[in-house]
Amino acid sequence: MPVISISLSSKLLRKLDMFMRDKGYSSRSEAIRDGIRDLLAEFELSKLEKGKVTATITVISAHERHDVDQRLMRLRHEHDEIVSADMHIHLGREYCLEVFITRGEAEKVLGFISKIRAMRGIQQVKYTMVPLLDENT
Repeated sequence: MPVISISLSSKLLRKLDMFMRDKGYSSRSEAIRDGIRDLLAEFELSKLEKGKVTATITVISAHERHDVDQRLMRLRHEHDEIVSADMHIHLGREYCLEVFITRGEAEKVLGFISKIRAMRGIQQVKYTMVPLLDENT
């Protein structure tokens, strides 16, 4: 098996080690491989999505990273045609939570989600997507 190297903050590494122990993984590599499989499975499923959808997208970032807020708002405005609403909430002093409500073609919504995930400073992105049925059916 090829060996790769990744960089993690010490806090993220501690969390990975706790997760690994709690879930019974025998190694960090096993836990990371499992996480990558989940991410790739989600990616494969997303390629199958077609048609109109609505999605709720939840984004967590560190509170001190104000540049993330600015970049998220720029991205939100670039996607006005699919973003119906957004809400910004402070989760204590450590985290910011951004929630986006979207409606549009699945490809555009998934593209928006991908751009959020690619941003530096984003800690987590989760979404729920629901197909919208044609009103004439």
